[in-house]
This record gives sequence, C-alpha cells and structure tokens, in this order.
Amino acid sequence: MATGAQVELTNDSDPVVDQQDLAHSAGANGATTVAGKYVGKEHKWARPPSSRWNHEHLYQTLPIAGAIGLTWLFNTVYGPTFYPWLNAHYTPFEINCWWTLALTSGFYWAVGLVFMALDMVPFLHARVAQYKLQPRKITWSEYAQVCGIVARNQLCVNLPLTAASAYFMPRPTDLPLPGLGWTAVVYVVCLGFEEAGFYLVHRAVHSKRLYAKVHKMHHRFSAPVAFASTYCTVAEHLSSNLLPIVLGVGLINAHWSLTIMFFCSLELGTLATHSDYNIPGLSDALQHDWHHYSFTENFGPTGVIDEWLGTNSNYKVWLGELQRRDKDTPGWYTRARMELAQKTQ
Repeated sequence: MATGAQVELTNDSDPVVDQQDLAHSAGANGATTVAGKYVGKEHKWARPPSSRWNHEHLYQTLPIAGAIGLTWLFNTVYGPTFYPWLNAHYTPFEINCWWTLALTSGFYWAVGLVFMALDMVPFLHARVAQYKLQPRKITWSEYAQVCGIVARNQLCVNLPLTAASAYFMPRPTDLPLPGLGWTAVVYVVCLGFEEAGFYLVHRAVHSKRLYAKVHKMHHRFSAPVAFASTYCTVAEHLSSNLLPIVLGVGLINAHWSLTIMFFCSLELGTLATHSDYNIPGLSDALQHDWHHYSFTENFGPTGVIDEWLGTNSNYKVWLGELQRRDKDTPGWYTRARMELAQKTQ
C-alpha cells in the first residue's frame, strides 16, 4: 500500500487520496474530444482490441442468461427430488445458514483460484493475456495478504450475517419451485437492489470523511486481481458487498434456490470484473476496472446509475477513442461487423 503524504482534492465527492491515488485520478480525468480529435492522457488501459470484445451487448447478456437458465434447468430436472430430500435431512436454518455458506464460499474460492492460476501460471496466463486490461502483475506475497483478508471477511462478516439472515429471514426451501419467469424477475429485481445499494454506499465511502478509513484498502491495487473483490475493510464488506443483496432477496422473498443463484452469479461477476481480464462470455470487466484505474468514476456495478448521473464521462471518452482507433485499424471482429453492416444497408 502506498504510504505517501495525503492530499485533499477540492471536490467533496472525491476521496482523500495519497500521491499514488492522486496521480492515477488526475491522469484519468480531463479527457475530451476537440474537433473530433482526442485530447487527454494516453492511457495504458484496455489498449488491445481483444480486451474490449466482451463489451459487446451480446456478450454482456450471457452471464445473466446463463445463471437464470441453469437455475431453472436444475429446478426443473432435479428440484422435485432434490428439495424433498434436502428438507427431510436438514432444518430450514441449516439449509439457509450452513448450506448457503458452503455453496457460496466454496464457489467463490474455486473460481478465485482459477483466476489466480491465470495470473501466476505462465502457460495459462499466455492463453488469456490478450484480454488483460492493465500491464501490472501481482506477486505471491501480495496474493497471500489478499487471501488472508478475504478469509477474514468471510469468517467475520459472511458467517454472522448468513446466520442472522437464516434465523430472522429464512428463505423458502420447499416445493413448489419457481418457474422460469419468476426466476428472471427475481434476478432483475435483486440486481436493481444491488446496483442502487452498491452505488450509494460506494459514493459515500469515496467521500473525504470515509475514504481513508473505510475504502482505501480496496484501492490498493489500481490493476486488481479477482480475490481483490473482497479485499476490503469489514465495514465496507458488510455495507457495500453484502447488505444490498441480502435485503434484495429478503424483501422479494426469493426461494432459497434463487438466492443461491443470485449470490453465486454476483460472486462470479465480481471475481471477473476485478480480475483485470475482460474474457468474452464473463461479466464485462471494463466498467469496474476503469474505476480501479481512475479512482473517481464508475461507482456502480452495472453502469446504469453512472450513465444516469454522468459519473462515467472520461471512461466513455477514452472508450470512444479506442473504438475510433479500432475502425482505423480494424481487427477480425470489427471487420466482420463492418462488412455485415455494409451488406444490410
């Protein structure tokens, strides 16, 4: 973690940052276009066109459609026998607490270890290097520290919150199981809770009063890694990462199977968007990776509220410039789209 002297920025919405943070945020701000030409810093962010393929709308729908479809398929094929067995052998509290913890924690570590292998095993890294957004590489000692904080947060926050939720707001675990339509509705509604809750808390912890105490730990890595998604203080993990989604599934009274679906889907999403790889078919990492790079934009997980409130202007300018350059020297995917557009005119 950088240890330079702290500098206060003039905008109340900006954090108190150290010299390293200030250099990144200042370098990312102020970009614009004049007479159709880009005027601003030449960022070393998302330069390879392949690192931006996943930004296409088709790719962005795949993780959500996959989570909804697989959950509905499991409930349709295996649910009628699995859930009677589950309820016959375990109490609602045991299912909502221990089964939830086992499935979500196990899934998080399994996927995170895959991303760690992509970072640290040379021949695996070579397979995904074209999707890397920033050039920095993490060390084993840094990974050890990150994983220690992740384990602490799961033990000190996930465990008691899951137990409390299982006791006070247990999710239904029996039949009948939700159909495809309700599964999709629950996902969209819970995603709305996550977008609104995360954005509001995230903007708050970027204030002068809270940044250094609550949020600065999470910004240790301007080029993050997957496990850095929960490398944060206990206060931030509770208020930002967990409470919005727990409230969402609780208020809509989602079936336990849909709770697991949404939790695991968000875990896969946050691991992917913190991995610094924008791999096609996974959640689009551009939105949040830019936040770690610039510090002062893209506060929401999906970008909907950022677009609404205009907290993504420099991000959009730089992406637009990269897309303009792609058209000047198009790759195979861009060429294919241009040729298809010409044929359909």
